[in-house]
Amino acid sequence: MLEYIGKRGIRVKKKGYSLDRVNVSALYIFLLPALVLTLVFGYLPMFSNVIAFLNYKISNGWFGLASPFVGFKNFAFLKQSWFYGLMGRTVWYSFAGLVFGFPASLILALLFNELRNLRFKKIVQTISYVPNFVSWVTISGLVYTFLSYEPDGILNNILQSLFHMDRVSYMQDPKYFLTVLVLTGIWKGVGWGTILYMAALSTIDEQIYEAAEVDGAGRFAKMVHITFPGLVPTFCILLIFAMGGIFHTNFDQMFNLQNSVLRDRVNTIDLYTYFNGVVNGQYSLSTAVGLFQGVVSMILVLGTNYITKKLNGVGIY
Repeated sequence: MLEYIGKRGIRVKKKGYSLDRVNVSALYIFLLPALVLTLVFGYLPMFSNVIAFLNYKISNGWFGLASPFVGFKNFAFLKQSWFYGLMGRTVWYSFAGLVFGFPASLILALLFNELRNLRFKKIVQTISYVPNFVSWVTISGLVYTFLSYEPDGILNNILQSLFHMDRVSYMQDPKYFLTVLVLTGIWKGVGWGTILYMAALSTIDEQIYEAAEVDGAGRFAKMVHITFPGLVPTFCILLIFAMGGIFHTNFDQMFNLQNSVLRDRVNTIDLYTYFNGVVNGQYSLSTAVGLFQGVVSMILVLGTNYITKKLNGVGIY
């Protein structure tokens, strides 16, 4: 138990022993690396958004302040119908990932919570979050090998030998791309989300479960009336951040899974920004698109935060 006693320190009490006057200011030293990284990679790049309002030339310096000011000319893409096609595809891919991927971590965490064999539980948990540390380059290579049309394509070989189905070129047909996108996203990210929910589950007092069991509640009743309410705050916070990404796609995933055959038919805002803005040197355009995405994402975060606070009293601020 922590007892606050003023700006100069805290009093720590645990099992009858106390440690007085722990210097709080010393603890902030541990925050310095995170603060520096956030400042350098999170806040300083925001000043580069001025490029969206300039006819930027990289020869005019990093921020390009010597480049001519063009106002909102670089936002002309908002008048183009093709951009709304990109926007619709981006939202559709992100929404599909949210609908199928977001509940997956919650369901897996609930299943883990019901396991009574701790050794088996730890092994399965470890296996589930190992993919989070595998790069999308490696995963895309495995996916292409597994779904290959060639004789070494594992899935085609299985379907052909067991069900006598014709071989399909999965990674050259855009109608299969969304399925591949969602499944690989779940496989890679479900373990990390489960860790967050398991951490929330560990904060629920075991005495509540014991009291419910005494009252005759079964495992399902305890899950519905104790576990679910205990996970609501974590669920709401994760949902707020997930909604902030609905106007984006995972660039690493999209870039590595797409190919020259699929690119035009599975193109999203993030891929368009990279190929037309960065590769082709249209930095002002890519910055304008990125700024537009950021503004929409901020609106989604603020809106979702407002709704969750109204419904459950839980928000990020």
